[in-house]
Amino acid sequence: MNLRNGERYLAYLKSSHRLTDAYLNQWRTFFKERQAGFRQSPQSEGPPTGFDYDLVMLNQDVDMQFAALNSLKMGKVVVSNDKATVGFTLLDTYEFRLVRQNGRWLINEILNQSQE
Repeated sequence: MNLRNGERYLAYLKSSHRLTDAYLNQWRTFFKERQAGFRQSPQSEGPPTGFDYDLVMLNQDVDMQFAALNSLKMGKVVVSNDKATVGFTLLDTYEFRLVRQNGRWLINEILNQSQE
């Protein structure tokens, strides 16, 4: 695991200004754990364990999902104070967990409920 490239990826995601630092830190921890795992059990074939899917949409069919954006179906939206959940279906079923920080809603967690 190249942590420097991981940080570049996280910086790119952060530039969207739509994600919490807590969300990004979860991925930072994931990268460090995977690096430790690779050191303990090196891989030389196939996609590295934990990296065989898109890290944002949490599936392997991101191109198909982008192509299907016109068929996005919104689900349940629940708002409680400074927290919210937004459900939607885009080939898979998702739940975005949001928090309001400084008057803006930011993604704090993305769950692919079809993959759980």
